[in-house]
Amino acid sequence: MSRVKRGAGGKRDGNETPIVEALRAIGCRVWFLSGQGNPDLLVYREGRYYPMETKQRKGTLTPNQADIPWPIVRSVDQAIRVVNGLPPVEGK
Repeated sequence: MSRVKRGAGGKRDGNETPIVEALRAIGCRVWFLSGQGNPDLLVYREGRYYPMETKQRKGTLTPNQADIPWPIVRSVDQAIRVVNGLPPVEGK
């Protein structure tokens, strides 16, 4: 299964759990967000907050997500790059 149910009838991407586990393993605090116009995760590390949208490798953005100002992460490597101040790189 690629998605997990979340509150209010929405869905969470299946790759979100390993991303969250990896971020927590390197000392990040992670909050799950929901609601239209919000990122999936809010990550805190070393005095900075990083909003992130998680998507499966082949997941597509909804029309509401087309212009989001935060990074879209599709893998653990991409999420770790973001909290290290680097842009996510496709294919990782």
